[in-house]
Amino acid sequence: MFTLKIQNANGEVFELTHNSKNYNVVSVQGLTRPPTAVNTSEGGNIDGSFWNSSRVEQRNIVIDVVIRGDIAANRQRLYKIFSLKKPCTIFFKCKNRDVKIIGYVEILDGDLFVLGEQIQISIICPRPYFEALDAIYTELSQIVRMFEFPFSIAETEPIPFSEIEEYPLCTITNSGDVETGCIITVEFSGFVEGLTIYNTTNQTFFGLNYSFSAGDTLTISTVQGQKFIKLLRDGITSNLLNYMTAGSTWFTVGVGDNDFTFTTTTGADAVRVTFATADLFGGV
Repeated sequence: MFTLKIQNANGEVFELTHNSKNYNVVSVQGLTRPPTAVNTSEGGNIDGSFWNSSRVEQRNIVIDVVIRGDIAANRQRLYKIFSLKKPCTIFFKCKNRDVKIIGYVEILDGDLFVLGEQIQISIICPRPYFEALDAIYTELSQIVRMFEFPFSIAETEPIPFSEIEEYPLCTITNSGDVETGCIITVEFSGFVEGLTIYNTTNQTFFGLNYSFSAGDTLTISTVQGQKFIKLLRDGITSNLLNYMTAGSTWFTVGVGDNDFTFTTTTGADAVRVTFATADLFGGV
């Protein structure tokens, strides 16, 4: 069994499955891995070819629905849910996956003059990977919080409010089947000079040559197609793209465990880093 829901641009959520009085989903295509375009070139009289590049193509999800009940009203309801030109979010849930993907309606068509009227809905998803519904948040800081409620402190057994780690390290586990980008939020509680975040698993780093002040919030996105560096200071947002250090990489989170740490020139104890990641899947 599976569940198929659609959320339109107005935020309305509509379930096509488990509604047999009005709709019967008879087919959903495009749920497995999308095709990959492999670009090669031939060279002289050499056997075979040379690999140049490869990329995953956009996803095309095609839904076939038999309309029941008040056929005209139910068909027109589909027109409202699957709006032209506007994005929609497809939610799909099965035994092992609960995911979503954003797409745009390409076709909503069918034969209105047959018994058992069937509508075909074709949705193009420019970003081909399904995304887990819940983001994973992982904190990285030189100061580890130890204070929790409820609590009691015995005079002979004190409880620390926090501890300082000289070499802070956190591990992000990507349980998806493809690498993913992340949203990094950095909060500053004091003056900090320079910031470099390292992915020690694949030996890449992302650095900024900038002076941060108490109350600053830095947001870095390494998500493909949505990359940016923004600083929020006193209610004003600035672009820090020009402050990237040489050799910096828009690092990704590979499948499995990924270890991250950070360094600063000064003020490391005034930095708190939060990673937000969402597992991506090639198919359900």
